[in-house]
Amino acid sequence: MAADSHRRARAGRPASLDPAALLEAATVLADEEGLEAVTFRALAERLGVSPMAVHRASGGIEALRHRLIARVVDEGIAALEWAEPGWRARVEMFALALRDLLMRHPLVLEAHRRASLDTPDADDIAHRVVATLRDAGLDEEAAVYTYAAVHDFVTGHAAIRLGRGDAELSEIPAARRAASVYDRYHDPERRFRIGLDLLLDGIAQRLSGGAE
Repeated sequence: MAADSHRRARAGRPASLDPAALLEAATVLADEEGLEAVTFRALAERLGVSPMAVHRASGGIEALRHRLIARVVDEGIAALEWAEPGWRARVEMFALALRDLLMRHPLVLEAHRRASLDTPDADDIAHRVVATLRDAGLDEEAAVYTYAAVHDFVTGHAAIRLGRGDAELSEIPAARRAASVYDRYHDPERRFRIGLDLLLDGIAQRLSGGAE
């Protein structure tokens, strides 16, 4: 009788959970509220299942978090068009793709704060950028640190934008706004483009022998 009552109490809940639906729900939740918000209970509420069903389908919260990070990163990299010739176009392409990925999926930046992104596609794209820089004339050490400089610039830019949002200076008190160097120049896209161009110009100078 107790078993029959339990079954009736669970009526209306699916007996199993589609792993793809679970991964999608976890990704949306992580983007909206952060990786720590991805719990059995939170996902169960979103999907209309029991926490145990989430547990069975996920293999554990940490495993699920790792899979959703890998999925988002790998999908972002898969969308990267790599046919453009020349080191500058390829490095710029990488920077723009990384910026777009971080802005679209804040969970990636959160994961990156904890540890390096250990997905095969992330490693592959890093090696491809470094290889492009080596082919252009940098030695291995310079190529790796140049890749790191571009990577760190992009992640830093995304972290500021995600942390502060894109609020206009008009929302800042007038006295503070007048004191800011950004009073007339507060376009985040322009800020990103100029910073990236400065990095690319510096790389070009190094390649031409203009810097040691």
